[in-house]
Amino acid sequence: MMQIAIKEYESKDEDQVKKLIKICFEENYLLSILKSPKLIKAFSAYHKNKLIGVAFAWKSDFHPYCTYFRLLVNPFYNTKEIAGNLLLKMEQLEFDYPVQTSIWETNVGLKYFYEQNGFRTIRKTYMPKLEVSNMTDFMPEIYSGSYSLKTLADIMSDHQLMEKLILLVKKVYEQTHLANPVAEMSLDSWRSLVLADDVITDGSYIYVNADHNEIMAYSFLHESEDTETLELGWCGSVDNKRISLIPQLVMQQIAYTNNHGYKYMEGEFDTTSEYAMKVLRNIPFPPTALLITLQKS
Repeated sequence: MMQIAIKEYESKDEDQVKKLIKICFEENYLLSILKSPKLIKAFSAYHKNKLIGVAFAWKSDFHPYCTYFRLLVNPFYNTKEIAGNLLLKMEQLEFDYPVQTSIWETNVGLKYFYEQNGFRTIRKTYMPKLEVSNMTDFMPEIYSGSYSLKTLADIMSDHQLMEKLILLVKKVYEQTHLANPVAEMSLDSWRSLVLADDVITDGSYIYVNADHNEIMAYSFLHESEDTETLELGWCGSVDNKRISLIPQLVMQQIAYTNNHGYKYMEGEFDTTSEYAMKVLRNIPFPPTALLITLQKS
């Protein structure tokens, strides 16, 4: 059996963690969590002075009712043995349950390990990237019926309509995150989330009713770290009858992305959101890897 030493994570491990993140196809934001005051604890797994795994847990102000957890294991080593040692060390800590983590669907070894240790899948997330120039010639004419198309920029100065939008965004987000509830926050806090620094106000589209006093559906658009790409944000509708309006908004956003010289539009589509799934069923995104979110209560 391989000799594995489990130690508390130290900042000197950072360079090796960077390499581990890369080989595990994880995001670099995980490094910032290891330096965050929200970090609860982190452990490193070593074999002959080489870092072969890391596990850490942290809290989120936005979703405060669970503990976030991430476990990375060098895929060229025994996943079950390393992950087992790290998980045992983590579970000796006292933290709030449920515990939640995410993995790529292609990490079948770690997925099997989690399932054997009491974790269950609560959500799957598709993360496709669409080349917009390939789409505009094929899109049908958009028929919005009696509804009027507005941008977020159009309604920002209409306090009543803006408040209705924020209330709807809050309602939809809460409905689609029941397994991991969001924090209780003021409308001003939700307003700040809607009007995030990277939101594109003239590319975030909203359908309103004929009297221009009710929100029917919305789809937000954001800047990306990639200068060739824009990102779809939150979407939703006032009820199921109007859910078919959301793909129409996204088609408008495909045209916006193309007309403004961007090459790609990408998004994250959770299976727990009927609104996101409506977009995925109606817009021909290319095949993509799946991110699986698991919880243990």
